[in-house]
Amino acid sequence: MLFRASQFHKRLFNVSNFKVGVIRPYSLCCPPRPSGGCGCPNQVPGGGRKIVPPTTCRPGSPPPNPCVPVYHHGKDTWKKYKYIVLFVCIPAILLQAFRAFSHGPPPKGHCRDYEYMRLRTKRFPWGEGVKSLFHNDHLNHLPGECEPPPLDCDE
Repeated sequence: MLFRASQFHKRLFNVSNFKVGVIRPYSLCCPPRPSGGCGCPNQVPGGGRKIVPPTTCRPGSPPPNPCVPVYHHGKDTWKKYKYIVLFVCIPAILLQAFRAFSHGPPPKGHCRDYEYMRLRTKRFPWGEGVKSLFHNDHLNHLPGECEPPPLDCDE
């Protein structure tokens, strides 16, 4: 079973199985490694002192992948957003603020006091008991402020 697995592994990861234009494995993109060991001294077990390998043998940061294209994403994008804020957002906010504060509140509209509108069967527990919690004095009418509707006479 182990023999079959190793044959499958060799067949699966064989470089000749890859097509050049479709898949480029990382090993084909990188420069070849130098042959031979890294020059580490032979460590003798039971030696009295600690043997430190040379700096060429120590693991360092991995080299950059040459297969990955280099993008400079995010370079100087802060300038784009700075100009958008300065020349689009702030003038738009100032323009809308000017438009909002240049107009006064609208006057109360015409009101007819029909019997099914503004029914008050019970007083509200705050204030004089006439205004609801969401009453707006500038827009809403209170009962008694409206004129009665015209009489419908068919005679």
